[in-house]
Formats: sequence, structure tokens, C-alpha cells
Amino acid sequence: CNIPSGESLIRQILFGNRFFHREFGVPTRVLWLPDVFGYPASLPQILRGSGMDYFLTTKISWSQFNRMPNDTFEWRGIDGTGALTHFVTTSDPADGSRYTYNGDVSARQMRGSWDAYRQKDINEELLTLFGWGDGGGGPDRKMIESGRRYASLAGFPRAAFGGAEPFFARLDDRVADQAALLPSWTGELYLEYHRGTYTSQAATKRANRRCEVLFHDAELFSALAAVTLGAPYPQAELNRGWEKLLLNQFHDILPGSGIGPVYADAARDYAEIDHIGNRALATALQAVAGRIATPTNAVVLFNPTDTLRAAEVVRVTLPTDFGRTIEFADTDDAPLVSQNIGDNEYLVMVPEIGPLGYQTIGVGKPGGGAEASTVQAWAENKIWFIENDHLRAAFDEHGEIVTLTHKLPPTDDNDGGDQPLIEREVIAFSSTHRTGNALTVFEDKPLRYDAWDIDIFYTAKPYPLRTIATVESCRAIENGPVRAGIEVVRRFLHSTITQRIYLSAHSPMLTFETTVDWQERQMLLKVAFPVEVNATRATYDIQFGSVERPTHANTSWDVARFEVCAHKWADLSEGDYGVSLLNDCKYGHDIHDNVLRLTLLKGAVSPDPNADLGRHVFTYALLPHTGDWRQETVDAAYALNYPLLPVCVPANPKGALPAEYAFATVDDQGLIIETIKGAEDGNGIVIRLYEAFNTRGTATLTLGFPIAEAWAVNLVEECGTAVEHTETTITFDFRPFQIQTFLVRPRA
Repeated sequence: CNIPSGESLIRQILFGNRFFHREFGVPTRVLWLPDVFGYPASLPQILRGSGMDYFLTTKISWSQFNRMPNDTFEWRGIDGTGALTHFVTTSDPADGSRYTYNGDVSARQMRGSWDAYRQKDINEELLTLFGWGDGGGGPDRKMIESGRRYASLAGFPRAAFGGAEPFFARLDDRVADQAALLPSWTGELYLEYHRGTYTSQAATKRANRRCEVLFHDAELFSALAAVTLGAPYPQAELNRGWEKLLLNQFHDILPGSGIGPVYADAARDYAEIDHIGNRALATALQAVAGRIATPTNAVVLFNPTDTLRAAEVVRVTLPTDFGRTIEFADTDDAPLVSQNIGDNEYLVMVPEIGPLGYQTIGVGKPGGGAEASTVQAWAENKIWFIENDHLRAAFDEHGEIVTLTHKLPPTDDNDGGDQPLIEREVIAFSSTHRTGNALTVFEDKPLRYDAWDIDIFYTAKPYPLRTIATVESCRAIENGPVRAGIEVVRRFLHSTITQRIYLSAHSPMLTFETTVDWQERQMLLKVAFPVEVNATRATYDIQFGSVERPTHANTSWDVARFEVCAHKWADLSEGDYGVSLLNDCKYGHDIHDNVLRLTLLKGAVSPDPNADLGRHVFTYALLPHTGDWRQETVDAAYALNYPLLPVCVPANPKGALPAEYAFATVDDQGLIIETIKGAEDGNGIVIRLYEAFNTRGTATLTLGFPIAEAWAVNLVEECGTAVEHTETTITFDFRPFQIQTFLVRPRA
């Protein structure tokens, strides 16, 4: 539940309720997740916003160090939304600390359920799950007969067979009468166990992230093509791909705790999902690009994010008939900086690309006039440097950062003259951490569940790569004017890591494109960045928002969070400065004191003895910034995960579409337009936003087409309420971390 995107969680509920409607004629009001390895702090809002009222689980009782204080409580999410939550307390008195979803209806377990329960003051009715098989299914005759006998057994808790939803309805009524006594829990439900599932089977996790991004883009641009051109929206095909994607998020596939054949099946499924999504995306992009008015050969750049992409680098592969010596120009014919990186392969620096739409750049013969290079890579005394106007990084012979200088403009210029840049060192030096991009492998031998777990003692046996790896080569591979880069190839034990470290001309972000031939067993690979930042809490990206977690170990609850889950970024900031660590497919993090660390690979031998063996490709990036994470981090992380999509088109001066177009924009930086898609009923466009900065206010959503009708709907596109609108805008109020969904019907 921690790893799928927020949109995936919504689709799980939407598709699940569609199944309930089809099979039983009714929706369900209970989110039933007995065996899941932790729950994000945004989930209460997601389930309540999807028409569900109740949440059931039990796995949290498996936590290693601390016991959750309540079994029936209101769970409050990051936005303040509450959901009535109940833990199944079925347990054996001999091991009462662990609840089970595989009850056997024995007297010992039935009595244990009651004895373990901690909200007896407000509730006297419990729920137990029983049956053979992991997941609580398949009861036998003995279990059923035992249940019947407990209906009237003297001196024993009475029992009756029944359904979960009626149980929750009765529980809801009961606690409503005693609301002052109902305890609450705010924030994530963190399982102090199975932390390895953030990392195991990395190829599957990467495929999941890439397919989530792909279907976001396919839905967005299919909707754009439908509105601008009247093209058919491929609803059935996209839903077929979504169903396969959601299936592979099932326990134990996405957590990485399945047997080997599971991942062979998953790889085939992801190939099909990729085919479905790319076919829909390519059809939409080609349809739109082919109708744009372009006086010369051109490249249409599609932006799948809702942010203005400033000084963006895009990789373009030109058709051979465009010629071999090329210059690019913006819509005003101003030359753009470009860099040839191979036959008809170019990096192009585009000053600005508007949100959720496209922009056209021209392609022609060279004319000169583009700015000079501001980025370069070079070696000096066995130290490699990469530098631009914002950053200077120095790497030692091991490919690790020995100094990282962030060049900042002066904060005060009283005399009106030129002031020197302020140079701030980003990397901190201590007795335990001396370099950044410090790769380390740790012996990883959990006590019980190999693929599932990372145990707290894994840090006892670290093997820094600078001490065990051989650097086979370190060389400059690009040298401006758009981007400079060095390549470092390391061999250690039985594995090889190749890193291409890039810095573009107009950004302070260092990007590490990494390829690993991983051949290690029961070893854990992490990368660390000690930074000059003073903070007792770090911030982590989760579905539809973020959470803070301590960087210290003051309490047993802090100690237990030695490995945590995050999505696209994690950040450590002090009052006016911070550093973010971004990634394109990783989930395991640990930030302790001032060290940002990302978990890259794991090598479990059970239940799949070949888990993670082979080639892995991933990217992480380090972004120093002024202010806190709200300034740059969210936009940069979306840009890393959702690259610009270039489409080359021949000259078409009679095209019907303009050279640039924005499908949707919102006038508050803290609001993220997460999803634009066709409505599930086939009649309209769905636009889903969330507030990311924990702020409130009023905002205006501006659409690139005239509105006929608009409704505010819940997350599964039900319960519509008409909203006021102008020709192209909807103005609405928002609150911290709120998810909002609008259903809009374009005017014909």
C-alpha cells in the first residue's frame, strides 16, 4: 500500500467497486487490507473520498519494537480526514502480541481475541477472520461447527457468523455515542517490519513506476487529442492496461516477496502494459503533432506535468531527412543552445515550456547566435570537476564527491554594483562520513524473512565501495554547451556499477544515471550524501502529499523507523536552505542526523534464490536549494519522473492547431494537477488536483477549451455537485493536502 501511486490506489478502489457492483449489485464501504506492510498517511482521505467509510487491518500488530496503542480508533490523515479503523485482534494468548487473519476458531484464539482487545470501554463486539490459507479463506467443517457452538457457550464470548460491513455499521453507531472516548491516531500506520519490501525485486518496482507514468501520459494526451481534434478516447484499452498494472501491485508481487515464477509472469504483463500504454500515447501525440501549424520542420515538445519547465534539457532524435547539421529555434526564431551527442541525436536547452500541453521548436540550418557554454567537465590532479554557473562538484578517483559548492546570488546589493556569488559547501565532513555519492554494500541477512526484511543490525557490516571496488575507468563523456558529464565504472565482488554523472548548463542538480550488473546475494546497496544541513526532521514524498519523520533516535518509535518508504523525493532542510534527493524508481530511504541515504538494491535468496540478479537501470539526483522543499523539489521530482516527450514533424504551414497550447493550468504553485483523463462514463474530462504544500486558499483552474458543464465529484467520479464556471475557468477553495476532482464537459 505504501508503494503504488496515489492514482493507483484510487483505481484499485474504483475497479474493485466496479467488480462488487457487477458481482453483487452493491458497492463496499469497507477497505479490507488485513495483510499489507504499512499504510501511507494520505490513505484516510483516499478511502473516504472514494465513498468508503471504514478501514480494517491487522498486520500492524507484527511490529518489532512498539505496539500500536489502540485497536479501534479514528485514523486521521495528513489533511485531517478521519476514518473509523479496526484491527482484527484474533490471537493466541501464548503469543498475544501478533494478531492473525488466519483464525482457526479454536477456543484459545477466540478467547485471545477478547483478552487482547483494548477498547472494551466503548465496544463489546469484535470481528475475527478464519480459514485455512494465507489471507483467511477456506474454512473447514470443524471451524464452522466450533463457531456454531460458541453461540451459547456458558462463560465464553458468544459468537455469530456475519458480514464485515454490518459489523462496522454497528461499531460506528456504538462509538458515535461515545465519541469522547474514541482514541485517534494521526499520520502513517508504519509497520516496524518487512522494510525490505521497499527495495526487493527492483526491476518490478521500476516497471511499476514507469507504467504508472506511462498511463498518466497516455490518459492526458488522449484526452487532449479528444478535446482538440475530436479523436476517440481509448477507454477500453487503457482500462485493460490499468487492470493488469493493478493486478501486479497485488501482495506479494510488487513488494518483491514472491517466488521466482511470479516475476517471470510479471515481466510479461509489464511488456503488455507497456505496449498498450505506448500505443495509446503514440497515437495521441502523433494525431496532435500532425495538426500543428509549422512553417518549417519542427519538434513538438509535450509537457506531461503541470509546471512551467524552465531551462529544460530535452533529448531529440531527428529523422534523417531533416539533415545532419542542425540548429533549433524557439517560436520567435531565437536560436536555442543544442549539443550533438550522436548521429541525429541532440540535447536541446529550451528556456520555457508551458504546463500540460505542448510547445513547438523549429529545426533548420545553423545560423549562430546561441549562447556560449556555461558547463564543463575536466580533470586536475586525479580530481574530476563538473561546473556551471550554479554548482561546482569535485569527484575523487572513486567517483565520490569530495566537495560540492553551491553558488548563490548575494542576498543584499546595497551599492547597486556587481556582488560576488556566495559559495556554500553542500557536503559535510565528519569522522564517519567524508564524501557524497558514497556507495556502500552491507551484509543483509535478516533473521526470518529474507526478501521481506531489513533488520536493524544490517549496519554492523558495511563495505564501502571505495575500499573494495576497483575503478576501471573515469572519463569525461560530454562537455557542453548543454550538458557536461563524467562516467565512472566500478567493479566490486561479482558486480559492476557504471555511473554517468551529469550537470546541465542552467541547473544546480547533479544527476546520477546508473547501470548495475548486480550479482550479489544477501547484500544491500545504498548511496549516501552527508550534507551541511541542521534539521531534526526530514520530509518525504508520499501519495498526494508528504510526511515528516525524525532524523534522530530519541524514542523507540524513532529507532524503529531506520528504513522508511518515500516516492519521488526526500528532503533535509534548515530555515532557509536544504538538499533534496530525487529518484525515478526507488522507495527505500533512511535519513539520520545529516545524512541522506537511498536504498538501491537488495539480494535476497528466499523465496526467490535469483531475486534481483542481473542488469538494473535507475537514476537519482541531488538538488541543493534555497528555502525548503517547497521552492524547487516537487517540480524537479516531477520533471525527473515525467520527461518531456518530443515528436518530430515535417513542415505543415496549413496546420489547424497553434504552435503552443496549454490544456490546463492552476494559479497556485502548491496545487498539483495530478491526473487528466477521460471520464469513466465516457462523457467528459476528469481533472484531479491535490494541494502539496500544506496551505489553504482560493485558486483558479484555467482550461484550454470552453466549458459546457462542470461538477465537483468524489475520487471515483460519483456524487457530482455542479460548480460555477466561466468560459474556461473554475474557481475553488482548497485546504491543506486536499485532493479535489472535477468532471468537465467541453462545449461542442
